[in-house]
Amino acid sequence: MQSTQSREYLFDNLKALLIFLVVFGHAIELILWRRPSIAYSFIYLFHMPLFIFCSGYFASYRPKKILTRLIGTYVIFQVLYLLFDHFVLSVYYYDFLIQFSTPYWIMWYLFALIVWTLLVPLLDVLTNTRKNTILTICGAVLLGVVSGFDDTLGYYMSLARIVYFFPFFVAGFCVKKAFSAEAVSRALSKWYVRCAAGLLTALILLWLFFYNYTVDIRWFWGAFSYERIAYFGYSHTVRILIYLAGAVISLFLLSVLPRRRMFFSYIGTRTMSIFLLHGFVIRLLGHHSVLSFIPDGFVTNLFLVAISIVMVGVFSSPLFQLTDGGVLPALWKRLRRSRSDQARSGVTL
Repeated sequence: MQSTQSREYLFDNLKALLIFLVVFGHAIELILWRRPSIAYSFIYLFHMPLFIFCSGYFASYRPKKILTRLIGTYVIFQVLYLLFDHFVLSVYYYDFLIQFSTPYWIMWYLFALIVWTLLVPLLDVLTNTRKNTILTICGAVLLGVVSGFDDTLGYYMSLARIVYFFPFFVAGFCVKKAFSAEAVSRALSKWYVRCAAGLLTALILLWLFFYNYTVDIRWFWGAFSYERIAYFGYSHTVRILIYLAGAVISLFLLSVLPRRRMFFSYIGTRTMSIFLLHGFVIRLLGHHSVLSFIPDGFVTNLFLVAISIVMVGVFSSPLFQLTDGGVLPALWKRLRRSRSDQARSGVTL
């Protein structure tokens, strides 16, 4: 029983860290025009791959939940972001319309999660043995690498990113299915696993320190083919190295993060609200060029960290848990609660 609790707190702590990095990474994008960022390159090597690994680890095929928690939430926030862009930020398009085929900015993850979750029954069949599990993971990686040669994949339907990040979802699903929680915990607790992963992570950071100026941030987005940004050194070899670097850093974090309840563990259970809502703040800050009034250097970095912490703290509070478990179930629950309270007080709609 203890191992189950530890495993759950491990992932709560992990998701709390990752959602902060998601917010912080988007905040860094506000100043990328000033200079390349080692922090941005390092974060984008692993934060979404590891988040998607967690999504695969906890994935289950429940049609009703997919409809309400994922599809319903996607539809609502896709509309909200498009309206926010048009009416609040005054970003006018020649043919403005509400559409769902090209996810708005961060909504690509929710759209991709819908597709990946719908594939869970297929993955369940393909991973019926250890051998088939390995073959499935390898097949997903191969598909991710080969997809980079197809220039027709892009932002439409998030096709490029769905294929690019799919190996991490498959890996999470396969680890959960093939190994017990105790086995995973024991493997991650080995001192040599921590040392090896830590050493390789340090080498990756060292490389970025000296050569980050050669990196194009679009390498990490998974939205472009090799041909589209070939001029900037992108190739199948670079994609494979990014996959490996993301896996190494992810393994290191999984091996060193605490497995007990921490003061921030609750944030890991409220990541959906933070993810969906922080984008409005980031877009607003970018639209008004807030950071252009702040001197470049330590002050700017301190501001980015502070604003990221504030956003995570505020959007993880009970006040903003409307999206916890899905927008539609939460709205229905609150509507029923409101009707119940009015009935008890003798008030009718």
